[in-house]
Amino acid sequence: MLLPVSQVASLVNALKFNWLDEVYLNEIPNEALDNTDTTVMLLQETDSSPAYHANSTFKGLAMGVEIQIFYKVDLANDFNPLEAEVALMKILKASGWLIVSNQHHTIDPDTNQLTKTIYVTKNEMI
Repeated sequence: MLLPVSQVASLVNALKFNWLDEVYLNEIPNEALDNTDTTVMLLQETDSSPAYHANSTFKGLAMGVEIQIFYKVDLANDFNPLEAEVALMKILKASGWLIVSNQHHTIDPDTNQLTKTIYVTKNEMI
């Protein structure tokens, strides 16, 4: 079984969103931290707890992933981040992920990038 962040990364990378330039797992590399010319997604694990308890044991895992999107500073005028996020969430839901929280948009104080954070979970049998 793949790590939760790897599962979400595989799904997102397979979709080849034209608005997304890079997907990072666990951290954004230092050399990319100040790059505001690309839209990046950072995936971090939020949960990997035992689930499906029965007969004094567990038979699955409750997996959680935090999805942070950092949009490039100069977005195209015809690009709607909300539409992109809704499409992403629909695909995640269709793939068995539950959207737990869809946080409001914020502006990163260091880079002035529009950001979005989404939390998803999924229970999987082992």
